[in-house]
Amino acid sequence: MSIIDLIKDQLSGDLLGKLSGAVGESEETTRAAAGAAVPSLLSVLANSVLSGKGADGLLQALRDYEGRDVASMLRAPSTGGTPPPPPGGDVLGSLLGPNLSTLINILSKFSGVGLAGMKTLLSYLGPIILSTIAAQLKGKGGLNAANLTSFFTTEKENITRALPAGLSLADLPSTSGVPTSLPKAPEAGAPSWILPAVAIALIALAGLYYLTQPSAEAPDGVTPIPPVSEVDPLPSPTIPEAPEIKVEVPSADEVTKSLTEVYTGAAQTLASVTDVETAEAAAPKLEGYQSTLDGLTTVWEKIPAEAKSTVVKATVEHLDELKSLVGKVLEIPGVGEKLKPILDALVAKLTGFTA
Repeated sequence: MSIIDLIKDQLSGDLLGKLSGAVGESEETTRAAAGAAVPSLLSVLANSVLSGKGADGLLQALRDYEGRDVASMLRAPSTGGTPPPPPGGDVLGSLLGPNLSTLINILSKFSGVGLAGMKTLLSYLGPIILSTIAAQLKGKGGLNAANLTSFFTTEKENITRALPAGLSLADLPSTSGVPTSLPKAPEAGAPSWILPAVAIALIALAGLYYLTQPSAEAPDGVTPIPPVSEVDPLPSPTIPEAPEIKVEVPSADEVTKSLTEVYTGAAQTLASVTDVETAEAAAPKLEGYQSTLDGLTTVWEKIPAEAKSTVVKATVEHLDELKSLVGKVLEIPGVGEKLKPILDALVAKLTGFTA
């Protein structure tokens, strides 16, 4: 079982309910936010370790969580139903440094969860992730740099595959291994065709020299040397064609899943709007869904035309229902002034997935 599945299995049932209470969001929204946050955090940690720079700091943090089941500790009964932050909940600050605030902003915009709520969610997820990794390494030879590197080398494909469609970590300066762009071709020495090309150039210069010299008759019995121009030229070097770079295109199912999460989150947010005050609270979340759709639009353009019908069908099924809900919300006194521009833009972006 991959590290993603191990952590995902822990974020369910009572623990998911308690986390949603701590974050201040519904269980569905919290689950979706955690689904984006867990592989994002693991990507940052993996790239830090595999770059050779972050193994020591992460190992020290993992030793602090060795033998501790943070998820079980959080499931324990607590006053008010919301578990207190786990010990070391601020550990991500020391591991990620300035990348932590950037990551919080990215995940907040993608999920629609406010900055404060996302920061709270990561303070719980960080210890859960570290305790799970520590348990895996303990069963595979112990907490050391070699095992940690081997662990992330094996798990990186699973981590990358778990990143939701439309989520980009390109703004994180220390995550060069995250597949947000194609890697540059490695630099090398002189190409193999250089030497033959130089040889041909020298022969051409020699031919030009002899052709411009006055001719002389060869002595009797001596076979004249043919001019350079009559000598068979060396064959032109063959330069192999560069291998074709294949870019993995996201599947229609991934886009459909992300769109469904947007519809669900937007509907839940609109359902919470009852007056001007709740409309103001809902505005940042609805704007966050617009950012998510901007990312999905880029992905949408890469999907083959024959595969888009699945996405169009899912969009049409939800769009009319969302429009009806938008109409009801805008009828509430004072709400239209706060939300109409945002909702108009949101509906327009969603309509783009029906063509």
